[in-house]
Amino acid sequence: MLHTDAPSLLPPSITLRRATAADFPAIAVVDGRSFGEHYSHEQLDDIRSVFDPDRYLLAEDRGEIVGVTGSYPFDVTLPGGAAVPAAGVSWVSVAVTHRRRGILRALMAEQHRGFAADGLAVSLLTASEGAIYGRFGYGIATEHREVEIDRRRAAFRADVPDPGGVRQVATSDLRRIAPAIHRRWAAQTPGALSRTDRWWDIHLADREWHRGGATALFHLVHPDGYVSYRIDRATRTCRIADMATAGEEAYIALWRTLLALDLVETVSARSLTAAEPLQFLLADPRQVRTVGQYDGMWARLLDAPAALSARRYGTEVDVVLDVRDPFLDRGGRFRLRGGPDGAECAPAAGGAPVVGIEAAALASLLFGGAHAGSLARARLLAADDPAVVRRLTAAFSGERPPQHGTEF
Repeated sequence: MLHTDAPSLLPPSITLRRATAADFPAIAVVDGRSFGEHYSHEQLDDIRSVFDPDRYLLAEDRGEIVGVTGSYPFDVTLPGGAAVPAAGVSWVSVAVTHRRRGILRALMAEQHRGFAADGLAVSLLTASEGAIYGRFGYGIATEHREVEIDRRRAAFRADVPDPGGVRQVATSDLRRIAPAIHRRWAAQTPGALSRTDRWWDIHLADREWHRGGATALFHLVHPDGYVSYRIDRATRTCRIADMATAGEEAYIALWRTLLALDLVETVSARSLTAAEPLQFLLADPRQVRTVGQYDGMWARLLDAPAALSARRYGTEVDVVLDVRDPFLDRGGRFRLRGGPDGAECAPAAGGAPVVGIEAAALASLLFGGAHAGSLARARLLAADDPAVVRRLTAAFSGERPPQHGTEF
C-alpha cells in the first residue's frame, strides 16, 4: 500500500511500487552501479538473508528499476535507557540516467510516510554524502572519531588499576557470549542499535572483503565486555573492528590488553567518541591521536512528542518547541516538560518559552550529541531568551555521548 500522492509529481513514465522477493537481483544491480560495487555471490547470499521485500520501495521507468530505498528494523536507545523501535534506512540509490527527476524525493516521502503510518517515532540512516539528507529532516545523531595509538608509548597512569579478567576466545565462543554483553552495553548507550541473530551471523562470518588485507578476527572477552580486532602485519597495526563494554572495569581491562599486544606498533579504532575515557586513563593523553572525525548515524523524527517523551533529560525543562518540518509536515508546536525522572510532550499552543527549531536540529538533539547553543549560532534553533538556550543545552546533554555501534 502506498501512503502518498507523490507519484503524481513524477514524470508520467515513472511509477512507485513495493518490492517482491524476485526483485532482489535487480535491486543489487541498481545499488551496485550507484556505489561502484560488483557484488559477489557470497555477498549477495549474506544480504539476501536480511532482505525483507516488504521494506523496499522501487521506482520504475517502463518496467526498469531506476530507484530504490529500503530499511531494516532496529531498536535504538535514547538517553535514559529507553529503547524505541526505529527504521534503519538503507539501499538508497537512483540510477545516474534518472537524476534530477524527483525520484529520490518521491521515494523518501513515500517511505517515511509509511514509517509514520506504522507508528514509528524515529528513522535512522548512515549517509554516503553529507549534503543529501538534511533536506529530508535528518540531523547527525552520532559521530565517529578515528584514532591511532602508539602502543609502546601509551602507558596507563600509575593509579589506574589492572582489573584483569580478560581471555582470548574463538569466534564460535564469542558468538555465544557477545550478544548478551552487547545488549547490556546498548541499554546504557544513547544511539546504540539492537542486533538480531542474523546480524551477528553476518558480522562474525568475517568475509575476506571486510579484512582490507589484514587477518581474520581475533577476540578478547571480559565478563562485562568484548573486543574483536585484526592484525595488519604489513604495518604492524591492530585494527579494532567491534567493541562493547557494559562496565568500567571491562573497559580498562580490554584496553590494557590491547595495548600490551606483542609485535604491534599501532592500535587503531574508527568509531570512538569525542569524549572517550581512554585518553584520560593514559599518562600522556596525546597518545590517543585523532586522525579523523566524521558523521556516523543520522536521525529524523517521525513523531516528535513520542520520541521526546521517551527519553530522560539532564535537568528540568519546560519549553514549547515550534518544530519546522517542510518535507513531511510532521512539525508543529509541542510542549516538552521533563527531567531526570521522565518527561511528557504533547501538542500545545503556548504556556512556556517558545523555541523555534528545524526538524533536523531536533533530531540531532534527541540523542544528546548536539549542543543547543551551537545550533542556535547556526540559526537552526531560536529563542528570545538566551537563558532558554542554556537550559536546553543542559537538559538535552546525556551522561554518555551517543554511539550507534552497528553499521547498516
